[in-house]
Amino acid sequence: MTFWTVAGVVVLTVIIGLNATQIAAPYINYVAALARPKVDKKGLVLGVTLLLMSVLYFFINVGNFAGEGLSGMTDSSYIGFIWAGPVGLFTQFQIAVVLAWFIYCAIQNPHLRAIAYLLTLAAVSMSFLSIGHASNAAWWGKLALLAHFIVACVWFGSLYSLRKLATSLPIAEAQRVMVKFGAHMTGAVPVLLFAGVLLYRSATGSWLPSTPFSSYDIVFMTKLSLVVLILLLAAVHKLVFVPQLQTPAKAKRLQTSVTWEIVLAIGILTAAAALSSAFSPH
Repeated sequence: MTFWTVAGVVVLTVIIGLNATQIAAPYINYVAALARPKVDKKGLVLGVTLLLMSVLYFFINVGNFAGEGLSGMTDSSYIGFIWAGPVGLFTQFQIAVVLAWFIYCAIQNPHLRAIAYLLTLAAVSMSFLSIGHASNAAWWGKLALLAHFIVACVWFGSLYSLRKLATSLPIAEAQRVMVKFGAHMTGAVPVLLFAGVLLYRSATGSWLPSTPFSSYDIVFMTKLSLVVLILLLAAVHKLVFVPQLQTPAKAKRLQTSVTWEIVLAIGILTAAAALSSAFSPH
C-alpha cells in the first residue's frame, strides 16, 4: 500500500465516523431524552469537519491517481477526471450531507428538522453506494450494504455519547438508557450480521473466504474478528455491567469498557474503509 492509499483509508475512516455520529444523533437524543439546543453548535462543527475531510479525501485520490506527489493534487486535468468518477460523486454527496446537516442543526421546526435529517441520511447512503464494489452491485447487494451500514452507524455513532452518559446521568437514569440501547441493538445485530454475509457474497461471489486468501479476504477476516470481539464485549455490557450499574464505581467501570468498545469500533470502521477503497474483491 502506498502513502496515498493509507492516507485515503485513514481519512475515509474519519468520514465514516462523522457520518455515523450524524445518523445516530436523533436516536441517542430519543433514547436518553436529551434536550436539543436551539442551535447545535457542536453539530455545526461536525459538519465543517466533515466538509474538510471530504475535500481532503477527494484530493488524496487525485494525488494517488496522478502518481506525481503533491504537485499532482492540483493538476486540473486529474481533478476533472476524478470529479467525474465515483470518488467525485462520493464527494458531491458528502457535500450534500453537510448542507442538509447544517439545516438540521440550525432550524427549530420539528417537521423541517425531520426532513433535513432524512435528506442527510439519504445523501450519506447514496455516497457509499457510489464507491467500491457497491457501485456495481446488484440491487440486493446495495440493499445489504445500506442495512449493514445504517445499523453499524447507529450502534457505533452512539458509543461516544453513551460513554459520557454512563457517568454524567444519575445512576438509575444511566441504567435505563443503557438497558434501552441494549434492547434495541439486540434486535438490530442479526440484521447487521445477515446483511454483512450478503455483502461479502455480493462482493466476491462466495459465501466464505477460501484458500488461497486474497488481501481482500485477509482484511475481511480481520474485520470479522473485531466484530466478534465487539459482540462479546457488548454482551458483557448487557448481561453483567449494566445490571450491576448501581454505584459510581460501577458506572466508571462501564465507561471504561465502552471506551474499549469505541476502540474496536474504530478498528472495524478502518477495515471497512480499506475494503471499500483500497482492496479489490477480485
